[in-house]
Amino acid sequence: MNCKTLRIHRLFHPSSKRSLLLPIDHGTTMGPLTGLLNIPDLIRQAKDSGYQAVIAHKGIIHWAMSENQDLSGMDYILHLSASTSMGPDTAFKQQVTSVEHALRLGVTGISVHTNLGVLHEPEMLKELGELCDQAYHWGLPLLVMMNVTKAERTTNLLDHGKRIAHAVRVAGELGADMVKVECPDHLEVLPEIMSAFKIPVLIAGGIKSSSKLDWLQSLDDCLEAGAKGLCIGRNVFEDENPLAMGLALNALVHERQSGSEAYEIYRGHQVLPLFN
Repeated sequence: MNCKTLRIHRLFHPSSKRSLLLPIDHGTTMGPLTGLLNIPDLIRQAKDSGYQAVIAHKGIIHWAMSENQDLSGMDYILHLSASTSMGPDTAFKQQVTSVEHALRLGVTGISVHTNLGVLHEPEMLKELGELCDQAYHWGLPLLVMMNVTKAERTTNLLDHGKRIAHAVRVAGELGADMVKVECPDHLEVLPEIMSAFKIPVLIAGGIKSSSKLDWLQSLDDCLEAGAKGLCIGRNVFEDENPLAMGLALNALVHERQSGSEAYEIYRGHQVLPLFN
């Protein structure tokens, strides 16, 4: 067993064999969002909610490590790419740190954001391929966050689901160890997405839903179809009750509770928000 295999095992629950990750890299793109103003407290609460790892930029990880005395039980994934909403092309993610810096930090893995179907797709694909090579060399698991734009000339949402499957295939063929994609609008395409390549597929939270029950049930459908976990940020740390949402997602992923059961867990933990 090599060091990459050992690190990958740390990102998956030993019993459920699934992963629950909390991405908090949004501040670089969107600014100081609600829920991302007290990072050390957020990390402590994420640990208590049962997350396997937090995904963040290097400054956030420095901040968390400098103020958290007990670092056991929580792993970190260093996010390597960024853009801002103030720039001319928010979709063009570029590398802002290195695999070597990830090793110096002592993180468990690295992640990179790649957008497909946009103007600068070729540059981002080249960067993803090179980072996969470096991650392999140093024994670090690499998670790629794949966003796929909807085709301009079609309203066929089933076609968009097939584009998501294509994104999973791209991630696998370029050497990523895990891939994060959105939940498709048409769930019948889920088997095609999950079987596109033999790497763990994690599901993103997407935009906020008007119905938390429907949203949790759609995530449950993805897990039942073969998704190996969830990678959800804003729907947790911007929720009016983020601790309850974290516990609900933990039950959904690791305890194999249904969407409706997870929703009852969410409703049953009416406490004050802790991710400030």
